Amino acid sequence: MDWRRVLFIAVSAVILIGSFWYLYDFASRSDLRDYIGDEVWYVPASRNVLHRLGVSLHYVNETTNSAGINVIFSNTSVRIKYQYEVEKIALRYNATYEMEYLKFPGVYFEVPLENVDGFIGALSSEIPPDAYYVVPGYRYPDKENIQNYLNTEHPFLGKDLIMLGMLVEDRPINWRLPGILAFIMIGLLVVLATYRISGSYLAALIALIFTVADPTLEATAVTAMLDIHVALFVTLFTTLLIYEKRKASGFAVGLAAAAKLSGAFGYPILLIKAFRDERRLTSFLLAIAALPALGFLIPNLVAIKAVGFEQWVDDILGSFRWHLSNKGGHPAASPVWEWFVNKKAFPFHYNPNIFAQTDPFLLLSMVLFILSLPWLYRKRGKILIPFGIFWSTVGFFVLQYLLGGTTQFSFYATVLVPPAAIVMGIALKELLRWEAFTDSLWLYLEWLLEIKDRIRLRLGR
Repeated sequence: MDWRRVLFIAVSAVILIGSFWYLYDFASRSDLRDYIGDEVWYVPASRNVLHRLGVSLHYVNETTNSAGINVIFSNTSVRIKYQYEVEKIALRYNATYEMEYLKFPGVYFEVPLENVDGFIGALSSEIPPDAYYVVPGYRYPDKENIQNYLNTEHPFLGKDLIMLGMLVEDRPINWRLPGILAFIMIGLLVVLATYRISGSYLAALIALIFTVADPTLEATAVTAMLDIHVALFVTLFTTLLIYEKRKASGFAVGLAAAAKLSGAFGYPILLIKAFRDERRLTSFLLAIAALPALGFLIPNLVAIKAVGFEQWVDDILGSFRWHLSNKGGHPAASPVWEWFVNKKAFPFHYNPNIFAQTDPFLLLSMVLFILSLPWLYRKRGKILIPFGIFWSTVGFFVLQYLLGGTTQFSFYATVLVPPAAIVMGIALKELLRWEAFTDSLWLYLEWLLEIKDRIRLRLGR
C-alpha cells in the first residue's frame, strides 16, 4: 500500500468535506434567508423562466407550515381594482403573512398548506383570469419589472444549475447549493490537474489550499450567482486540456461560455493546442468549432424554449453592446488590474459580511512567475496551459475595458482563481530554489539574442 497516496487522498477529502460543511452551514444561516448580492436578478430570472415553461415551484415556511404564493397582476390599474378582493380571499383562507410589492403590481402571501388549493381555486372563480397569474414559491425582491425579467443578456447554464436547486424547493439555501457543490468540484479538479502536471502530492495540496481558502471563490459559492459556475467549467476545460482531451475540452469551453461569456476567454489556448497537435482537419474543426458550439447551445435550450430561438439570438447578440458599455458610476467598480491588489472588494451582504475580495498574493504571484516561466516550462511543460488560460482571460478583460466595458467588478476574478491555483501549486513546489529565476533570466537573454540573430539574417538577405 502506498501510504503517501492514502494520506494525500485522506487529507484532500477532509479539506473538501470540511469546506462543504462550512459553506453550507454559512449559506443556510437564519440571517441569510433572503436575497443577497446579485441573487436579486438571477433567482427571479430562473423562477420566471420555469413559470413560462409551466413548472410550478414550491416554498414552505416551516415555522407556520405555510406555502408561499405570489399573485401578479397584469398591470397597475388592474391591481388597484382587484388587490383588495385578493386580500379578502387570502384572509378567508387564513394567510399567515402578506407582503405588498411596491415596484411592480403584485402581492405575496403565505397560506397554510391545507388551504392552498382552496385559495387558488377561489382566486380562479372570483377574479378574472386575465387580471392576474399565480407564481408559487419564494417571494420576489421588490425590483421594478422583476416579474418579467429573464436575464437573457447572459447565457443560461448558470441559471439552469440554480434552477436544479429551486426544483427541490424554492428557498435560499437551495438556490445556493449548486454553487457550493461547484466550489467542491473546482477543488477536486484543481487537485487532479495539478497532480497531472507535477506528479507531486505536495503541489496538488498547495493548489487545493489556495483554492478552498480563496475569498472570491468562497463569496461567490454562497451566493446564487453565475461566476462560481463559470469558474467550474473553466476549471473543467483547463483540466481536460491538461489531460490531452482536446475534443472534450472544446465541449467544456462551450459550457464555460454558456455560463457566462467570459468563460470563453481561455479559448485561444485550445486553438493553439489544436493547431499544434491535431493532424486531421475533421478533428481540428470538431475540437475548435463544432463541440464548443454544441457545449454552448445545449444548456441554452431552456431559454430558447422559453423565449423562442429568434428572440434568444437577438438577446445574445444585443448583449455584446451591453457588455461593452459603461453601466454608470458604481462605487464598487474595479477594472481588471485592480483585482491584483484587491483595491475594491464587492459587497454582497453586510452583517454577516460577504465580500468578493481577491487574493493579491495569488494574483500577483502570476506576474512574478513570468520571470521564471522558461525554467518552469522546462521542468513541467504543461504548466503553460493554466498559465496561458489565466493570462488569456486577463487579456480579454483588458480588451473588454478598452472597448468600452469599463464597469467591471472584483467578483469577475472568480474565473482566474482555479488556473492561478494550479500554477501556484506547481511553482511553489518547483521554485524553492534560486536558480529557477537566474536560469530563466539567462534563457530569456538567449532567446532574445536568437531572435536578434534571425532578424539580422533576414535583413541581410
